Amino acid sequence: MLSQANNELLTRVEGDAPMGQLIRKWSWIPFAVPGQLKPYEAPLKVRLLGSDYVAWRTPEGKVGFIDQACPHRRVSMALARNEGCVLRCIFHGWAVHADGYVQEAPSHYPDQEEFAARVKVAHYPTFEAGDMVWVYLGGGDPPPRPRLPFTEVPEGHVYTTRTMAYCNYLQGVEGSLDTAHLTWLHRSFIPKLSPRAADGSLRTGNDNPILTASPPRYEIRRTPWGMTAVAMRDNRKGKVHMRASQFIAPFITIIPAYPYGNGNFFAMVPVDDTHHIFFNGFFSLTSKVDENWPDLQTTVGNGRLVKENYAPLLGGTEINFGQDRVAMANGHFTGFPNNLVEEDMVVQVSMGAITDRSKENLSSSDVALVQMRMMMLRALKNDAEGKHPLSPNEGDYIWDDAMPIDQVMAPDEDKDKYLVRQREASVA
Repeated sequence: MLSQANNELLTRVEGDAPMGQLIRKWSWIPFAVPGQLKPYEAPLKVRLLGSDYVAWRTPEGKVGFIDQACPHRRVSMALARNEGCVLRCIFHGWAVHADGYVQEAPSHYPDQEEFAARVKVAHYPTFEAGDMVWVYLGGGDPPPRPRLPFTEVPEGHVYTTRTMAYCNYLQGVEGSLDTAHLTWLHRSFIPKLSPRAADGSLRTGNDNPILTASPPRYEIRRTPWGMTAVAMRDNRKGKVHMRASQFIAPFITIIPAYPYGNGNFFAMVPVDDTHHIFFNGFFSLTSKVDENWPDLQTTVGNGRLVKENYAPLLGGTEINFGQDRVAMANGHFTGFPNNLVEEDMVVQVSMGAITDRSKENLSSSDVALVQMRMMMLRALKNDAEGKHPLSPNEGDYIWDDAMPIDQVMAPDEDKDKYLVRQREASVA
C-alpha cells in the first residue's frame, strides 16, 4: 500500500511536479523509433512530461527537436513546412534551424539578420541507439548517454516497437517488474514464447516453467543503474527457474527473452500524468533481429508486425476494451487474442489513469514493485538534498553488467555464479 501523498509524488510529472523535474535532468528520454522521422516529411508531434515539442530529420540525418510553439507568435510548428534543415512556420514564414536558432524572420524589417540572432529558441540534444531516438530535456550539459545491453549491440541486432498507453507511466513500470502475472495474464501466449530450453528440449504446454512453477519469490539487489529483481520459482521437476530482470531507473526494464535473443526491454516514457509511450524491443548480441522473430510475432504481431501503435485499445471500459468472450469460450484465457502487449495495456488502463495505490492489498509476489517505489521515493529525496538520485549507488558499470538472466538450476545450486556480472551495490 502506498499513501496518497507518495502516490502523487511518484506519478505526477507535469509542470513543477518533482518527479517530472527529476526525470528531465536525470535521464535521456526515448521518444520515437527512427522510421517516424524522415527528411522533408511532416514534423513529428512529441509530448513528454506534459510539454509539447516537434521533431524532424534533416537530409543529412540530424534530428532537430524544439518546442512546439513558434518563437514568434507561438503557432504550432507541427503545422510548419519541413524544408530540410529548417522548419518554416506557415503563419509568418519564420524558419527555425535544427541546430536551434532562427535562420530567417521575414516579418521583421530592416535588421532581420541581427534581430533573428537575438531570438532564443528552446532546442534539445538528441541521439539514436537501441532502435530508438532519445532526447535530453534538462538544459545545461546532458548526462552521459545510456550504455545498456540493447544500445551496444551491432546495427540490426535490436528491433523496437512503440505504442501509446492510456495510463500513468508508473503502472507500466510496475507491470514490467511483475513476473507473477506471466502465469495468468499471458498464459495463452506463454507456450508460444521461448519454446526450447537450454538443452534444446521443448518448453510447451505443461512443460513450460512459467506455467508450471510455483509463485515467484524475490531477491532484490541494488545496482548502480537501479536494481536487479531476481525471481525464483520451484518447478514440477524439482528444479528452480530463475529470471533476473534489470530495472534501469527511472523507467526502463530489461527482462530475459531466451532462447531467441539475449533480452526483451521496455521503456515506459511519461507523456503526461495520464499517458505514457510504451517501447517494446528485443535484442541479441550474436544475431540480427527482424520481424520474423517468434517472440516479436507473439508479442506485437497480430498477423503482421506493426512498429507503431501496435496495441490500440478497441473501445473503452463500457465494452471492456473489445474483449472477445467467444475467444475465451474457445480457450483463450483473457479474450484478448491479438497480441500479448494488448493484454498488458488493457489491465493497466482498467486500473484508471492513475490507480489509487492506497487501496491495494499487496502479496509476496509484489516485492519488486514495492522496492522500486521505495527507490524512486528515495531518488526524489536524494535530488532534493543535492545528491545523485541513486546515491550512494551511482557509479560506473560495464554495459553488459545489466544483462537479464534466464536459468533453470538445481535447488542447492549457487545462483550467484549466474549473477556474477550483477555487482552488488550498497543500499541507500
